[in-house]
Amino acid sequence: MANPERAAALGARLLARAERDRDRPGASTSLRILGLAARELQEPALAATRLRRSIAVAREHPQLAAESRMSLALVLNDLGRPRAALREIDQALLVLEGLPLARARMQHGILLRRLGRDTEALEAYGAALAAFRRHDDRLWQARALTNRGVLQAYRGMLAQARVDLERAEDLYRGLSLTAAVAQVQHNLGFVAAQGGDIVTALTWYDRADEQFRRSGRRPAEALIDRTELLLAARLLPEAHQAARDAVELAGSTRLGSLLPQARLLLAQAALAAGDTAEARRSARLARRAFERQQRERWAVHARYLESVATARQSPRRLRTLAAALDAAGWPEQALDARLRAAATGDAGALAELAAVDVGRGTVRLRIRAWHARALHRLHRGDRAGARRALLAGLRLLDQYRAALGATELRVLSSAEGGELAGLGVRLALLERSGRQVLGWAERWRAATLRLPAGRGDDDPVLARELAELRRVSAELAGYSSDAIRRARPLQRQRVLEDSIRRRTWRTATPDGVVETPGSVDEIVARLGARALVELVEQDGRLLAVVAVDGRIRLQPLVSATVVAAELAALRFAMRRLVLRYGSPASLAAAEAAARHGVRQLDEWLLGGPLSRLVGDRDLVVVPTGALQALPWSALPSCRGRSLAVAPSATAWARGAAGGGAPDGRTVLVAAARPEHALGEVRALAALAPAARVLAGPDATVRATLAAIDGASLVHLAAHGEFRADNPLFSHIDLADGPLTVHDLTGLHRAPDLVVLSACDTGLSAVHPGDELMGLTAALLGAGTRTLVASIGPVDDGATRALMLQLHDRLRHGAEPAAALAAAQVAAPAEHWATAHSFSCFGAGAA
Repeated sequence: MANPERAAALGARLLARAERDRDRPGASTSLRILGLAARELQEPALAATRLRRSIAVAREHPQLAAESRMSLALVLNDLGRPRAALREIDQALLVLEGLPLARARMQHGILLRRLGRDTEALEAYGAALAAFRRHDDRLWQARALTNRGVLQAYRGMLAQARVDLERAEDLYRGLSLTAAVAQVQHNLGFVAAQGGDIVTALTWYDRADEQFRRSGRRPAEALIDRTELLLAARLLPEAHQAARDAVELAGSTRLGSLLPQARLLLAQAALAAGDTAEARRSARLARRAFERQQRERWAVHARYLESVATARQSPRRLRTLAAALDAAGWPEQALDARLRAAATGDAGALAELAAVDVGRGTVRLRIRAWHARALHRLHRGDRAGARRALLAGLRLLDQYRAALGATELRVLSSAEGGELAGLGVRLALLERSGRQVLGWAERWRAATLRLPAGRGDDDPVLARELAELRRVSAELAGYSSDAIRRARPLQRQRVLEDSIRRRTWRTATPDGVVETPGSVDEIVARLGARALVELVEQDGRLLAVVAVDGRIRLQPLVSATVVAAELAALRFAMRRLVLRYGSPASLAAAEAAARHGVRQLDEWLLGGPLSRLVGDRDLVVVPTGALQALPWSALPSCRGRSLAVAPSATAWARGAAGGGAPDGRTVLVAAARPEHALGEVRALAALAPAARVLAGPDATVRATLAAIDGASLVHLAAHGEFRADNPLFSHIDLADGPLTVHDLTGLHRAPDLVVLSACDTGLSAVHPGDELMGLTAALLGAGTRTLVASIGPVDDGATRALMLQLHDRLRHGAEPAAALAAAQVAAPAEHWATAHSFSCFGAGAA
């Protein structure tokens, strides 16, 4: 276990000596050594061949043959032949006695567990462990404790599992078996994952993986367990890739027992990604393998996934599968099957939801159980009871989300509440209550921004990796046209970004109070004379919740798909206008298309009865989905109007109420590129002589973060980039490299008003619950009240003119939203696309 390569070399020398001396017992023992080494090196087929030779050579020595049969049984189990493995171990048990017999009984327990005979396996582990303790066999004590700990984790006995595994870790450390210590640490991660503790599980898995990487031997089990965790954390692209890697590794090493499990996870990952063909194919292959191996518990799970991936599923079939899944010990999948059946309106499935237990299982399972209870109560006509169940589920989701320190994990976890919030909105619509629709939308929308922000400056390794990422990014910028020289730093950049992401997933939960959503009354009171338009998508259609003068109304709008298509065309046309891409005739067509697009979107979203409700009031807009990237100020109804675009009404109200008093400082930052940045900041400095200016080589990431911490007004002029592939690496380019979202987590107190004079800095990745990831969400989440940023490319000269107009109005006391609106109206016609690429996010005040 400590060094299988060296063991194999020694075994080969011993075998050669034994064969020379015609020493059959020595040859048998040497072949067993070679077989065990091959197993540790993940070559089970070679291991089986060597162990069979060992048994054949030892035919006149039953004890030696039985010990080799014991080892062969494990290898056959690895190869996915549990029945053959049982035959071998049964023969060994007839011959062995004393300590070897106890070892064989422990191996027997492993085979029983693989076949789903958990109670018998626990008994076998317990009896073997007692014998190992009597003989002070610490290695086999550690093995038995590890196996029993994993089995107890599967059975939900998490405290007992941790005790066994921690004792096994101590024993392996005493034996200096670092690879075995890593495997136990991985299993401690598995225990945490079984309990729904994603952060602790990731921490243990990463710690074990460091040792696996050093040894060059990553067990397929480790990939399988990580895939399960990534699926639970809704890190779906990563889960899909990990599942494919697990299938490849288990297949290439002929690990027949693990290959169907890996395929089962690949089916789950494909299903989550919407690839039903791959899901169906993987589930079918997994099912057939489980059936051949007579592993019925796993075969039930595979049958269910295969059924879900088919085009049609009858409620009766789903209910039958739910019962089988329950009996096999798959409670989460059983509940999912019942919810799918209930979604068809099947009365039998809805009745079965009454028995769902909301108090047992992982947090994710209990959240779904509250949804099931709400559906059952609604089926009985108990709307009030259904609302209480939905609120209980969302409160549990708030607690679950708060336990995750990493922004990315929090954002992705919001998807767990989609069905709860959607049903709540549906109930409110049944009662035609705009107040209730607003309340339900706010319970779920952008909830991550209500949590205390995690800080990234406490991890020195993370700080070093971010600094190296800046260095590598600067190197790449210097090789912008040299593909060959870019290859190595580009690979290093990918490695660093992956490491930084993984490290931030393990961010500890920050201290602080978890805010509940603002009550509807509080939001309405804070509006004053303003109007709120909050957009909600339900069953593919948009509707607006409008709050004006203390009254809340519902206004049905249009299909979300139609709006998304028109918005995509508008953004394409505005991009062409800014970049001046094409002939004069094509640019004229682009301008006509853009003007048509804003008129059409204005009519759909703010026209008709809604425009009469809103009048000419200052406006707070809470978009949904793709509308987060709409240039709202370009709509004719918004021309010259003070307009704040907020991720949620709760977030807007919090910002409008103000927070910690800013220190009154103005900070102006200009990178050396683009060319207009230095001139823009110098011109702004002339308007604010007391401002702190960081320009050119002085505008480093470290100096900028120190300067903007707690400032009243910050203006950054630089190149910006939104990373659609990895939004938390969206950045502003400064003197020494990119200032990313990750860097902003190190701020002790966010600046009050931030102006980002750069391209694309207002764009965000939008996840379920209108959770945002990008620079906008990072700053608003950290406590910035108002952010002026662009949702597209911008022209340098037009931007400079707009920024001077904006700051001149701010200097004369205008609020940011009003100042930006006035600056946009004053912009020349040829600057129209750039001027309206900027939006005022957050409170709109300072």
